Amino acid sequence: MKHLFLGLICVVCSIGYRSTLIAETNFKEESIPKDGTPLYPSKTFEKNQDHQTAPGEIKFRLTGMLKTDFAYANQSVLSFGFDNLIGPTVAKRQIQARDAEPRSGIFPTSSLLGAEISYGPKAKAIFEADFVDVTKSSVGAETKPRVRQMYFQYNPTTQFQIFLGRTWDLFAGVFPQSYNASAFMSASGNIGWQREQIGLWYKLGDFKFGSAIGTTGFHNDPNVKTNIERNTMPTIAVRLDWTPSTNLLFTTSAIGTKLKVSDPNTDSSRDGLPLHADQSLNQLQTNQLTFSQKNKNQRSTLDSGGISFGFVWKQGNFESRGEITYGTNLTSITSSGIAPFQTTTYGEEFTDSKFGFLSGGYATDAKANSKKKFESPKEVTGFLSLNYDFSKEFGFGIHGGISKITNPEVLVGADHNLLSISRSDQFQWTSNPKVMGAIKENLNYGFRMNYDPEDRIRFFLQTDVFRTYYKDVERYQGISSHIGSYDLILQTGEWREPGNKSERSSAVTESMMIRLGGLFRFDA
Repeated sequence: MKHLFLGLICVVCSIGYRSTLIAETNFKEESIPKDGTPLYPSKTFEKNQDHQTAPGEIKFRLTGMLKTDFAYANQSVLSFGFDNLIGPTVAKRQIQARDAEPRSGIFPTSSLLGAEISYGPKAKAIFEADFVDVTKSSVGAETKPRVRQMYFQYNPTTQFQIFLGRTWDLFAGVFPQSYNASAFMSASGNIGWQREQIGLWYKLGDFKFGSAIGTTGFHNDPNVKTNIERNTMPTIAVRLDWTPSTNLLFTTSAIGTKLKVSDPNTDSSRDGLPLHADQSLNQLQTNQLTFSQKNKNQRSTLDSGGISFGFVWKQGNFESRGEITYGTNLTSITSSGIAPFQTTTYGEEFTDSKFGFLSGGYATDAKANSKKKFESPKEVTGFLSLNYDFSKEFGFGIHGGISKITNPEVLVGADHNLLSISRSDQFQWTSNPKVMGAIKENLNYGFRMNYDPEDRIRFFLQTDVFRTYYKDVERYQGISSHIGSYDLILQTGEWREPGNKSERSSAVTESMMIRLGGLFRFDA
């Protein structure tokens, strides 16, 4: 079975795909689902069309579902860097005893509640929220509502649409079939999520063109992100959808922006000036010294963005969807990649390299270099999911996805000297790359089954296997792992005992998860 899913993942990399999930009104009714949450019974996807609303009529419709599932994992899994069973995205590296312990819980918090307010066929406002806080390891009754969608759209004509607010990202809008409403296999091939956007759609025959500007912030939790205002350049996204038939759709999209990053010792709100001004008068100040200080304090900009190809195909009771994406710094502008831009110094880079064991004057100078560097990981992602309804009541599906960094040399590795001793009474912050190591690759595969006793009721079983690769410091690999220090000038050095590999944390971890639950859709 494992080889079957790995084979499906390979198929993803040979096909160009993408899908449309932006909510629409007044466009041509199609058989392809537009809903961003493919959790409901498939026969209800095409109901509740808005074209019957009379001009000038205000119409209110309640939307949502109640969903509860029991989740079990044989060891720790992470959701956007936090231990969490609600929205698992990767398997956690084993650095503590508790990481290898199984865990479980019952979660009703991924239920959805929303409303749609229509003004004839011309305009619609959409509100949707769930109750998941993926920053908490234990999601309980105290979980706050989290906005998923909040936007409105205006249709001046049947071919033209304007939308404003927070909705499914124009970029990489395909979501695999999954009963996990909080993550959609994020970080395992699925790069798209949600974004504040101002955009438009124009439909011409079988083609539909979309364009939007949006924020660079991402929304893993209910907390307000205040740093997105510092990046004055918004994301710019474009998309082209082609629907040659009512059951087939191809789509491609692109997104880009320039991220502004700065040294933490400077204040970006004051154009990169030092946080603590030097009040002393430097009588030896020169133009060269002034220029070097300016370069040291000014902000840097990083090119970020990507391209995506996807498809959705429905044929009778069979549906398939897939997507491939390639980009730079994707996690820094979305919420679903595996590596944001990396921040390090030249000294840290040398220390973490295979030459980190070098000693003497040359090595001392190199390790003392504190000039900051910003590295940009490049990422390729892809997923494929297949679903088949055997009857009105029973359905089955499989899914697989992978995300991989193509230039892992820029990633920050985990120093084995900093790996914590596996004690259950100590907590190690999971997002520290010096301890965990940056993620090089993450893959996920599994299958789903559902039983629908009624039109609006579904019971389901979903399994997932997460396999995640973390980066280690290079000097702890091969022969260099036995060298404690070496002086190039004196040509003398010391050996070190690297330790038993079975006692050191592995750079690869694998977790299995089972979700068993049900949902009730109550759209009016």
